[in-house]
Amino acid sequence: MDIRWLEDFLALVELRNFTRAAEFRNVSQTSFSRHMQALEQWVGAPLVVKGASPVRLTEAGEQFRESAQIAVERLLESRSSIRASQFDAMSQVRIAMPSVLARSEFKHILDAFGQRNRSSFSVIVGTTSDVVARYLAGDADILFAHDCTAIPVHAALADHQRLVLQKDVFQPYAASDPVRRKAISFPGTTQKPSPLVAYSQRVYFARLFEYVQERVQTPLPHKVRVQCDMSDVLKEVIADGYGVGWLPASAVDRSTHPGICPIGGPEWRLDLDICAFRPRQTLSPRLESIWEKITARAARNCAC
Repeated sequence: MDIRWLEDFLALVELRNFTRAAEFRNVSQTSFSRHMQALEQWVGAPLVVKGASPVRLTEAGEQFRESAQIAVERLLESRSSIRASQFDAMSQVRIAMPSVLARSEFKHILDAFGQRNRSSFSVIVGTTSDVVARYLAGDADILFAHDCTAIPVHAALADHQRLVLQKDVFQPYAASDPVRRKAISFPGTTQKPSPLVAYSQRVYFARLFEYVQERVQTPLPHKVRVQCDMSDVLKEVIADGYGVGWLPASAVDRSTHPGICPIGGPEWRLDLDICAFRPRQTLSPRLESIWEKITARAARNCAC
């Protein structure tokens, strides 16, 4: 039995869709399906209702769900604890953060530690889904990521310590050039849908966009013109007038990127937190000291 089968099963339980779960786990759908079949053979009973959309668990699947969650958490916590106990022999603090935060926040995070800090840092960068998965797998000591109380970035992070560093907002942007902007209708109509610059389905911000659509009573007729994982790419495409796209405000520096500006009313915006996560168990003295510095920075931000 492979722990990855359990992690795949839990991803499927959370996302309720084979395609999205496979994308989240960064495997092909064929491999993902094989893992589910192998797990069901190991358990000795079907875990999901065949053909159900969204995915539904069988009675055996519901029974197995809690055991799988506990098993994965204990195994990962055990590995994390063993690695943490060896940390004093290591020189690096392992940080995971999505690229959208690495560009805007990493320097500020380093500044919080101070130049006299003797630690060196190893940084894992990628999409939010990727870095969260790497952190939960024990490849990083501290995770920095956007998080929303309405749509948590990952259910498993509820068991980890969460620290809000600062507030952010997820909102729609369009080209600031009047000519390009005039060609864009927002929120659009059935006859003239809004051109949309969108995130790929596996990206956390795609889930936030879906939540905004569900929350707003006004329909959003749209047609996807460009789809991509990376916010930086979407910014450039939005500035070129390809359509409307949602971005975290922290990712948009108007002084260096004046080509886009917010569009739409407050109903299209969603409050976000920029958070730091860590395991709840006691870490090495060096990591505990670094967490104290992160906490102090968060307190200063809240006081401003």
